Amino acid sequence: MMRFLALSCLLSAAFPAPSRADADSAFEALLRRVGAYLNQPEIRNQDSIAAVAAVRGGIPTELGENLDQRLLDRVRVLRAALRRPDPSARVEAAAKTIYAALAASQDVQALAVAGGGLSRSVAARDLDRWARSPRARAVPAPVRRLLTGPPGRINDKTLVAQGWGGYVRGLTPAAASYPGAARGWSDNPQAARLGESLKAVLDALDQKKLDAREQVQAHVLAADLYRALSRADLRGRADAGAVAVTAGLPVLDDGPAPPRAPASAFDPRAIYQKDAPSVVLILCASGSGAGELGTGSVVDAARRLILTNAHVVIRAATVAPWSDIRVYFKPARMTGDPKRDLQNPVVGRVVAYDRALDLALVKVPSLPAAATGIALGDPRAVDVGDPVAAIGHPEQGGLWTLTTGVISTRVADIGGVAGKNAFQTDTSINRGNSGGPLLDGYGRMVGINTSMARQAADGLAITAVNFAIRSDVARRWMAAQNELLAYGGAAPLVASADAPRERALAPALVPPPAPSPVVSAAPAATSQAIASPAPPPAHVEVTESRPYDRGAVLRAQIAEMDSMGQEMDQEIQESMSR
Repeated sequence: MMRFLALSCLLSAAFPAPSRADADSAFEALLRRVGAYLNQPEIRNQDSIAAVAAVRGGIPTELGENLDQRLLDRVRVLRAALRRPDPSARVEAAAKTIYAALAASQDVQALAVAGGGLSRSVAARDLDRWARSPRARAVPAPVRRLLTGPPGRINDKTLVAQGWGGYVRGLTPAAASYPGAARGWSDNPQAARLGESLKAVLDALDQKKLDAREQVQAHVLAADLYRALSRADLRGRADAGAVAVTAGLPVLDDGPAPPRAPASAFDPRAIYQKDAPSVVLILCASGSGAGELGTGSVVDAARRLILTNAHVVIRAATVAPWSDIRVYFKPARMTGDPKRDLQNPVVGRVVAYDRALDLALVKVPSLPAAATGIALGDPRAVDVGDPVAAIGHPEQGGLWTLTTGVISTRVADIGGVAGKNAFQTDTSINRGNSGGPLLDGYGRMVGINTSMARQAADGLAITAVNFAIRSDVARRWMAAQNELLAYGGAAPLVASADAPRERALAPALVPPPAPSPVVSAAPAATSQAIASPAPPPAHVEVTESRPYDRGAVLRAQIAEMDSMGQEMDQEIQESMSR
């Protein structure tokens, strides 16, 4: 397998693509190579680096600056500026130049690894080609001489010594400013798929204990993916069908504002015991090695509906639901071992979503008895300074982790989306928490955790700035999907003899199913504050599980999908032979 992958690197790069059909074929072949690499037992079953270990990758300067990260931060801004109806050719050219530089950086990092076999010669050849190409005219002459010279001299230290840092800073001027993405626009599907595959390869580099050969192969694959991005169409695409914003959603009579929960009633342990069984882990994957992991909350147990973020269940590459969505429920007794705690998933199906509001409803065929649903809380009952809690699955943390903090402020029209109102909170939220609940002192969901700020435009780190879409926004959006929920209760406002007709907010997902009898609604949650003998500390972070490996969980699901496919093929062959 290793020799096959290395030879495929040589063959795929040796023949340029003269036509669109050949380019499409090369694109699919590259993604197949990525899938083959990631699904090797040697990679899939490899141990993970310790959760708190420093991340590998990137070429540092003598001052410790990560030059790769500088390039990635800038290209992220450029890609956002291309998700518009009037993308600038100059901006696209700048993004492609950065991707070419990132490809060269990965090839240099491949050569910096001692050993590595045939893939090292592939990296050296690709560096030589790039350094001699017209696209590298602005590269300092000493850097070009290094990259076209003996491969044994090429490594990250010699690259920086010859002036690579100055070249990178020239590609990322501090004074540059660019427009943001337009609402209703997303990445080009092909570029999005390349990005998904690139992320999977870089995650393997960052999180797995790879030997020298595996590291070099990963760097070479990453370089090929960056090169493909440097040749791809990076202009954004308008989403199929304009997504609705809250201005077009129903206005609900919320009644008078409810009283706020007294601070002394905030008991994180009681909140966790009450709500954690209704918090789920959502795992989405495709056979290509790409995937997404997030959190969701059961909001209607009778109709088996789970509320989460659209970006968890909608694939950026296709702007459609992931092909395989699994939902895991909290076991009655956590062992702390993710392999044992993530058992018996059910298949989830997206019945409605809105990418602008970043909300989605997922339906499952069954729920455990303990998942009775989390009641929606009226956001008018919480204010700045009030304590809140979050339950989710933060990357590098444990499953079903509880964190606490306070409401920091209210934010209107977050992301430039009219009516997308949010709470800012210092409650610890990380990747994996997306779509999970932000809970008040009654254990009611007052927000849906959706995003975090981690770095300013100038590279300065930002901490304790996280955002949750307010529950009134989600309630109005769900009402537009015929899912009417009362504050303080998990049952619909008006009982109906029929289940709601499911419809997707544009683009349409599936035709509405025929009505079916409604299972008796779960009892409404009470509005009593959960008593506590004393106020908790300012911040609490508790988990019943040891840190889990996001990449390993995703790869395990992809491997299970492959195994199921092989079993189906075998059954088909056996039935044909009978």
